[in-house]
Amino acid sequence: MSVDTTRLSGQRTRTASLDLLLDIITAPYDALGWLTDQILLFVRDLFDRFGVPIVFFAALAEATIGLGIVFPGVLVMFLGGANAAADWPEVLLVWGIAVLGTMIGDTVSYSAGRWGGDRLQTTRFGPQLRMGAALIKGRGRWLIPFYHLHNITRAVGPFGAGALRMPLRVWMPLDYLGAAIANTAWVGAGVVFGTAVLTDEGKLEEHPLLRIGLAVLAAAWFLVVQRAFQRRMEELRREATERAAEHEAAFEAAGTGVDDGDSAVTTVGRSE
Repeated sequence: MSVDTTRLSGQRTRTASLDLLLDIITAPYDALGWLTDQILLFVRDLFDRFGVPIVFFAALAEATIGLGIVFPGVLVMFLGGANAAADWPEVLLVWGIAVLGTMIGDTVSYSAGRWGGDRLQTTRFGPQLRMGAALIKGRGRWLIPFYHLHNITRAVGPFGAGALRMPLRVWMPLDYLGAAIANTAWVGAGVVFGTAVLTDEGKLEEHPLLRIGLAVLAAAWFLVVQRAFQRRMEELRREATERAAEHEAAFEAAGTGVDDGDSAVTTVGRSE
């Protein structure tokens, strides 16, 4: 009897140890799932309280300098598309006011860069704002329609265009095209996938493959954008190095010319 009791106690101990190990392994997954659900519930509550107009203010905040880094505007647009999926006129309304909010926010950021860039660059946002200016410098202007697809570049890109004094007639069509492209992606994703991946409560479906797959996609997209940004920054560094070398060579050539002239004057003076 005592042997059976000891064996049963050992089995329970091993089971408890395995359960604890499993909990430790799955803790990051559970924490990420909980955080995702809380964000989705918060955004869903905003949408339920204020309705379609919240999409406009979300897009406006997302595109306004500095706010797009911390405000989950993309989720509001996604949920706007998901909630309007059964009514195409409402889908078009959600898309239209999202595009309008993005355009206005971008224009505010562009204006801040053009007429207040020097002052704002002395604040703690300075490094990010200089990054936005560097990102679209020169040939980088063709990135403008696509900087809306990442929250950091979306928040600082319009400011950078303004700080570089990019002509409004050049910046505005490219930026507004990007606003239409990005909001088509966010609202369209809500229409297509929203009802499939969200529960009636507004949480993400509990299917592990779904949650892991979305996390992998988000990480992959972040890495793709980061790599593109790093390539652009490397190009800018090479261009800056080449310009510095050209200036140094020109300075040395000018100095050599002055020395030759002085030598010639000295020689003429001696011969006289």
